[in-house]
Amino acid sequence: MEEFEIEIFEDDDEFDEDDERLAEIYRLFIKLIDHLESIKSLELREATALMMIRELIDDDRILAGLATKMLQDLTLGFEDDPTYTS
Repeated sequence: MEEFEIEIFEDDDEFDEDDERLAEIYRLFIKLIDHLESIKSLELREATALMMIRELIDDDRILAGLATKMLQDLTLGFEDDPTYTS
């Protein structure tokens, strides 16, 4: 049986910094969404949303797969079904 090495982090500053970064990203994202929703042209909103998704995903195939699956679930209405497993 293989032994697993467990790394114990004594310094939680690294995680605290990540939490702060994630909180700031979330705040900026909410502002960005508010600005996006204020655009009157539906075509511009859609194009901007797609550009944002493309920038986030870039060349990451895992993120592309997750985004595709999430959009598929939303489109088919499975996100509210408690019996559905993605």
